[in-house]
Amino acid sequence: MDADITFETAVTGAVVDRMWELYLDAFEPLRTRAAARHVLRREEFDQEMADRRVTKLVARDRDGEPVGLTTLATDLTAVPWVSPEFFTARYPEHAARGAVWYIGFTLSHPSRRSTRTFMDMIDALVAHLTENQVVCAYDVSRFNDESRHFADNLRRHLERTEDVTVETVDQQTYYATTFH
Repeated sequence: MDADITFETAVTGAVVDRMWELYLDAFEPLRTRAAARHVLRREEFDQEMADRRVTKLVARDRDGEPVGLTTLATDLTAVPWVSPEFFTARYPEHAARGAVWYIGFTLSHPSRRSTRTFMDMIDALVAHLTENQVVCAYDVSRFNDESRHFADNLRRHLERTEDVTVETVDQQTYYATTFH
């Protein structure tokens, strides 16, 4: 394993500042590459780090410094941009037992992209999701899908390692009309 992965309910204090820097290093480029706002404001980030409904998977290097982060909402009401009603209607049995979860984001420090850190976090997350037999939703920006093939790579990894069904449940396309 390239990094030590821990599951935490709240991240506070100076660690939040280091996580914020890590988050910006990874997500800042999406400000101009995605139509939807994929970069949280600092106050939103701080709230998510403190929110106990959102599990944080924290990857730390050998010195204990954060090098990766995944957020996993185990209560859909913690995610303002998703519709809990949509998922409840689509997955009623899972919803009845609180087993519809949402991945907010997964990131590793840009300097760790050639290491196993990101996949170590994915593997720890997948083991946790499998153990709890959940429906896990997530979204991927078009930029990350086209340039990094994130959704296809994740689907292939999951299908190789787990008994899963991966499906597109919704899609939103942004249009712009320039009037002359």
